[in-house]
Amino acid sequence: MREFAFTVEYEKGVDEFMDHFIENSNLHSQTIAIHATTESMWRLDRMSGPPDVLEEFDERLNHASVCNEVIGMCGSPAIESTHEILARTPDSRIVYACRKERDGVRSIPYVAAKHIGDGLLMQAERRGHQYQWRLLIDDEETVGAIYEELNDGLQDGLSLSVQRLSDPECWVNTGIGINEDGLPPEQQAALEAAVEYGYYQKPRKHTVQEISEKLDVPNSTLQYRLTRAEAWLATQFVSDVLSPEEQQTKTVNIELEV
Repeated sequence: MREFAFTVEYEKGVDEFMDHFIENSNLHSQTIAIHATTESMWRLDRMSGPPDVLEEFDERLNHASVCNEVIGMCGSPAIESTHEILARTPDSRIVYACRKERDGVRSIPYVAAKHIGDGLLMQAERRGHQYQWRLLIDDEETVGAIYEELNDGLQDGLSLSVQRLSDPECWVNTGIGINEDGLPPEQQAALEAAVEYGYYQKPRKHTVQEISEKLDVPNSTLQYRLTRAEAWLATQFVSDVLSPEEQQTKTVNIELEV
């Protein structure tokens, strides 16, 4: 199997729902499951962000006459569209959406289903201006056809870029429930910004001070969020690598050494 990864980048004003991500850099969406045929599409997404941002997103869902959150190309008007918030915490949502589109230019899940057929597996992620997609395919010849149809159907204000066609890299079981003990969205955003601006590269491209100025947040706030995020990552790494017995042994040995 091969992974085809690409990104659709949105200009502000093209799509109501993507505008909300553009306006709120700490809002993040990732698919739990997404399925499509040539007739319909249904999906579950995990949303994470500050409570006030998610509440505004809830209002946009409630007042949208057509749920266009999966539109990655021009047109693709819906015949039927439903959405429902299945679970919520102050900083998380699980959102179900189902959509049927008219003939003509179609959105990304439909184009993928058309060319790949049975066995289609997809993942999608939204943050800021970017809508990132990953398709798991077993026939590289379909990649060109998918790319051509997607690129030809892009409306003004959208651009398409390909990241890779390679062995699968990002297919991780994210589960279905809301993880209240996960990395808070503001810490995740801080960590991603640090990676993006080369904070962890050698030599370091930007300092925390420089990154905080780019993000327009206080230096002390960004430093705190990075420190907490790094601590969370370290804890997760130990939990994943060591068994409970090994963790307990390590703790005992450290206490004895002290």
